[in-house]
Amino acid sequence: MSIWYWFNRIVMHNRSFLLLLFVINVLGTVYGYVWYWDQIVDTVSKMPAWLVLFVPDSPTASLWFTVSLGIILFAPKVAGTYGVGFIAALGAVSSVKYGVWAVAMNAAVAYQGSTLVWEEWMLIASHLGMAVEALLFIGRFRVRLAHLLFAMALLFLNDWLDYHQLIYPWLRDVLLDDLGVIELFTWAMTVISTAVVALTIRWSKIGQTPIR
Repeated sequence: MSIWYWFNRIVMHNRSFLLLLFVINVLGTVYGYVWYWDQIVDTVSKMPAWLVLFVPDSPTASLWFTVSLGIILFAPKVAGTYGVGFIAALGAVSSVKYGVWAVAMNAAVAYQGSTLVWEEWMLIASHLGMAVEALLFIGRFRVRLAHLLFAMALLFLNDWLDYHQLIYPWLRDVLLDDLGVIELFTWAMTVISTAVVALTIRWSKIGQTPIR
């Protein structure tokens, strides 16, 4: 038997582990919204209120994944339904995208000579975890091409609003002169993350229905 087989059987389908992971993600999501709170308040005070829905990128990605995980735990019979596929796809694609994006931004800060504080190292670890767990669990859902295209379209909208309505996540000052490059990277990550999730579903050995 392969290592993946035993990991899948002992860990991925272990209810106690899934409950622990669910609680961690709930707490992480709440912490993420607290982290963004000042930017949320600033956005509401200066811009149309509806834009605030697109401000907290990583916490909202984590929220969608947490809902997906909750469905596996508490409503497994609907995990394979068509409607849930939209939630699962959005949670997976956005978690991979913003997980990698946050790591890249912190790496760019360090590359330009700034010292990372402990919170930034914590963000690197937690965002890597976001990306990995999303890929591990996406195969548990019935995700179709339409679901992935929906997720990609919504993230493209988010990208446009971030950099053309200027609601992108607040960055360290050292990165502000690279905003054009960061915007291009963000758009590219939407495409790359969608493709990675699609390939993961196709390769998944626990998926109910791979993409055809």
